[in-house]
Amino acid sequence: MNDMSEAARTGHAAKPTIVRPRDAASLILLRGKGRDLELLAGRRPGHVKFMPGVWVFPGGAVDRDDNRPWQVESGGAHLPPRLLRCARAALRETWEEVGVLVGRRGAAPATPPTALTAIEAAYGGAGITAAFDALTYVGRAITPTPVFRRFNTRFFVADGSDVVGEPASSDELEDVGWHPIARRPLVPFRDVTQFMLARALALRDGSAPREAPLLCTVRAKRRILVCREAALDL
Repeated sequence: MNDMSEAARTGHAAKPTIVRPRDAASLILLRGKGRDLELLAGRRPGHVKFMPGVWVFPGGAVDRDDNRPWQVESGGAHLPPRLLRCARAALRETWEEVGVLVGRRGAAPATPPTALTAIEAAYGGAGITAAFDALTYVGRAITPTPVFRRFNTRFFVADGSDVVGEPASSDELEDVGWHPIARRPLVPFRDVTQFMLARALALRDGSAPREAPLLCTVRAKRRILVCREAALDL
């Protein structure tokens, strides 16, 4: 049996496997200002393969069900379809990972509870509406290649005044809470996380550029491009 690899026989290095990025969404929740600025964040467990021990915003992959409008949502007219389903994913993942809802007081859905998804039932039970106009689009980042897991992530920011519930740790995130990042920065923080947090803070104080950024890798180099999704009906 000949165990010689194709690369050894041909003299050419094997091309790395390119993993297609999966759509994902993340939510940056901020409250206070100055020295009292706080960020709702958690730390990835040390035993996981993807980003172990790293501080992150709540978030995760977009599911098929995120394409369907919720019976408890409002204020999404300013978002094109792709960003709207990512906004649903960001709110859903935030509830699943840290146990809080983002929205405003509103009428409970008229549909019987058995017809609601888990996230819709959570909003309905709390008597609030998932208010997408409380979210501001921050930007987009695509995980570089080659890695075993890649995401095409859209980031949003919302104010702590629209958060309902007390944050709690889960199987996905440890040490969840409102962290005083102005007085005690979280370490380690990935470069993408730092970039999107800085952009969110600039949006919050009105100093951010109008165009949303797209962080991606072009010819093995990190690039900051303009994300067109916020202006297009995609």
